[in-house]
Amino acid sequence: AARMNDLSNVQAAGERIKATPLPFAYTLLIHRTVYLFCVLLPFALAPQLGWGTPVIVAFISYTFFGLDAIGDDLAEPFAPADNSLPVKALVRVVEREILSSLGVSPLPDELQPVGYVLS
Repeated sequence: AARMNDLSNVQAAGERIKATPLPFAYTLLIHRTVYLFCVLLPFALAPQLGWGTPVIVAFISYTFFGLDAIGDDLAEPFAPADNSLPVKALVRVVEREILSSLGVSPLPDELQPVGYVLS
């Protein structure tokens, strides 16, 4: 009974995470701040770097846009994407544990990665 209660609590916590989106205003502010920073950065660096400005700005902008994209991916951990949590595999592990505790045999196979992606 205690294990089922723990399982229920974990499921409820996961559902709360899935149902709580980041506020749109927060996402919009982050996107606009990154774009504005990357647009204004060359003007700040040009006097010091001269012709090296485009290379440095490209590297810094790539980094900031990459971090922004990673933030978008992390905001939805249960989305059906390659970088999201492997929900189907986690469900299969729980299914195998429950069936094993009930004495059911044979157990379903564990899910294997397809194209280096575990879904």
